[in-house]
This record gives sequence, C-alpha cells and structure tokens, in this order.
Amino acid sequence: MGSKKLNSSNKLYICVGSTGGKYSGNNGGSAGFNGGGKGGNGYQGGYTHTISGGCGGGGATHIAITNDRGVLKNYSSQNSEIIIVAGGGGGDVGGSTAGVGGGTNGGNTVSYGNTYSIAGATQSTGYAFGQGQDGMTKTSAGTWGAEGNSGGGGGWYGGPTIQKMGDNSDCAGTGGSGYIGGVTNGSTTSGIREGNGYCKITWMPVL
Repeated sequence: MGSKKLNSSNKLYICVGSTGGKYSGNNGGSAGFNGGGKGGNGYQGGYTHTISGGCGGGGATHIAITNDRGVLKNYSSQNSEIIIVAGGGGGDVGGSTAGVGGGTNGGNTVSYGNTYSIAGATQSTGYAFGQGQDGMTKTSAGTWGAEGNSGGGGGWYGGPTIQKMGDNSDCAGTGGSGYIGGVTNGSTTSGIREGNGYCKITWMPVL
C-alpha cells in the first residue's frame, strides 16, 4: 500500500493476479495469472494409488503508470513504470509448506523431510523478473519423491522452485517478492491474503 499524487491526465494500469490451479491426477495445476509457475506432473510408474502433480503458483498483482504492457514480466526493460507489486504465494504440495508471497522477500520453503531448502524471491534475485518458476515434473519414482513439485509465485521477482528428484524431493513453491516504487508512505506485508489477487484504490482529493 502507499500514496501517489495524480492529475486528471494520469492513468494507472492495474493487473490483478489469480490463484494457481490445483493438480488433477498426475497433472500439475495451471499457473496463476500474472507470473505464477505451473505445477509439475507426478510420475505414476507402478504405483496403484494416484501420484499427484504439484499445484500452480499464485500470480502477482501490480500497478503501473505510463504504459499498459500487460503482465508484469513485460515490464522487465521498463520496470521504472511499475509503482507497486503484491507478490504471489507458491503452490502447495503435501508434506511441504508453500512460501508466502508479498513482503520485501517471498517466503522460503523446504521439501518433504526437510531434505532440500530454497529461498523465496528478493528485490534483486529470484527465478525471473515478474515470473515464478515452474515446478519440476518427475520422471522417476522415490519415497515422497514421485509427486510433481509446485510452481513459484509471481512477483517483482518470481519465486524459484527446487529442481530435484528422488527420495524426499516433493516440494511446494516459494513466494514472489513485493515491491514499493513510485509511491509515498509505502509498505508491503507478506502472507495476508489467500485466493485470487486484490487491488483497492481510494481517491483522496487534494485541497
């Protein structure tokens, strides 16, 4: 949140992200709109029970000025036009807690059994500007290692994901980072909303 002085000729371009899709059987969930990563597919192999895919990462919500370039990643060479970003959370998966989105840094995650760990996005690092990483599709079996990994959340930088296979490699996605740019009295807080993105603008006349 934050404040920005505007005049009648100014325009704001708002892009509201969506939650990532849930897996369907072996298939990973769809990417959340505006930078979420796709969920990876699970490896069924010889298992008699369904080996699930990972969930998609949540998309970011952002506000831009000057030009409407669409989704956040399209501003990678013109990121000065972005004034605020609310990062999306990573996709969930059983046995591993997804990293929350937003805040200066996106939330971290660890794989099942705390075998692997990975940090969420920051103000300068992550998978890519505006884009969370896809979760890994598994191509071999393993104890808590055949399920697809979940996607990272979108954000100023999108959340990376663990690209591992084998035992205890099942892992949720990390969160994308938020950003406060061309506003005054700005602040960003992580992990305060579930579901689809949200943007609220309150007009305050200058007396």
